Amino acid sequence: MPIFRSFLLFFFIALWWLFCAAALNGHGKPSSEPSAGQTPSPFSYAPLEKYQETISYVVKRGDSFLGILSHFGVPGEIAIQCSRSFIPMGLPALLPGDSMVLIRNTRGLATGFSLLHKLTSWYTATFEATGVKVEKKPADFSEHRCIVRGVLTTSLSENLNAMGVDDACVSKFADIFAWDINFFVDPQPGDSFEILFDKKFIAGRFAGYGDIFAAKYVNKGHVFEAIGIKDPNGAMRYYDPEGKSLQKQFLKAPLHFTHISSGFSLHRMHPVLGIVRPHLGIDYAAPVGTPVYAAADGVICFVGFQGGFGNYVRIRHGASYETSYGHLRSFARQVRLGARVSQGDLIGTVGQTGLATGPHLDYRMTIGQRFVNPSTISLPREKSIPAEEARVFAQSRQECGALLTMRFKGKTGCFVLNVNEHKPAAPGPE
Repeated sequence: MPIFRSFLLFFFIALWWLFCAAALNGHGKPSSEPSAGQTPSPFSYAPLEKYQETISYVVKRGDSFLGILSHFGVPGEIAIQCSRSFIPMGLPALLPGDSMVLIRNTRGLATGFSLLHKLTSWYTATFEATGVKVEKKPADFSEHRCIVRGVLTTSLSENLNAMGVDDACVSKFADIFAWDINFFVDPQPGDSFEILFDKKFIAGRFAGYGDIFAAKYVNKGHVFEAIGIKDPNGAMRYYDPEGKSLQKQFLKAPLHFTHISSGFSLHRMHPVLGIVRPHLGIDYAAPVGTPVYAAADGVICFVGFQGGFGNYVRIRHGASYETSYGHLRSFARQVRLGARVSQGDLIGTVGQTGLATGPHLDYRMTIGQRFVNPSTISLPREKSIPAEEARVFAQSRQECGALLTMRFKGKTGCFVLNVNEHKPAAPGPE
């Protein structure tokens, strides 16, 4: 029996020794690599070669695809291929301010790039073994609905610029009230203004202004208001709160002038001839070359040199109205006898031709061949809002009125009301 017990003890010791030897040889070591069919840990990492980095670059004057991509180690033949591939897509050349994002892996090899061109389109190139793959997509943008409110201290342009609103929006605002207010001479310190409009941003960069939805200007106590809705063609049309169109048949002034050098008068001393005689128009002083526009839709019934008026254009508007433009330096290319023009079309530029002591526009208007004062005559408006658009107008008037009345009440400045994200940008002209 003692011999049997010794044998059993020796047998179990031998088994224990063999198990330990197997463990020491690595058969029991946990593997860091998942076996076939085993689900990898969600915290495992991909090989470093698959990770990429991005490099941002803003295009400067004189830059080219070849120069930029070569700087980042892209072979010249690939850069040339990218440039050539983008030309049929509407990208003939890079422009200063375009944004480029180069993508490369951690080994420093470029795998492609994206280019934001003119804040309207993304051009993407991917470098593959078979060549370069390119594509174009419209850039997404966000719209910030804003309200700007203030009191005039210097000029509308300077006051709005100080609030972060540039002249592109100022011009849109002035155009809305162009038939009632001349923003070169009418505004006075103490006037107030309100504008409800959109700002556009692409990739975090300001990309311009959207529509103006409502506007208000108080000039020497007289209130001018505008509510905008889009017509069937997508153009914004503006009406007063009663639904009457703000657009009249004639502009209040057909140019941007510095001052009125001579008004409408039946007894004026002529500055050149030195005699008293009627001046049946308005002289708008302006620098030589200032654009002059058609005051209303019509047909050109005279173009050429006309004695003391110098270079002269006369336009017939319907059966009763005519306007004339004297002392022009030059005529627009499309201005010719019998040609039709639309309100706001360029017809010429300010000059000093004929009997004139300085550069200005002699602007005249007749009704039934009777001269009238263009600055005081009550001019006809376009028709009121169409019946089929009345419901949309009423809704817009209510919404805009609530925003202007309730949001940031009593405060002056430019304020963001809301942000609409991820809207496709309309491709700009290439």
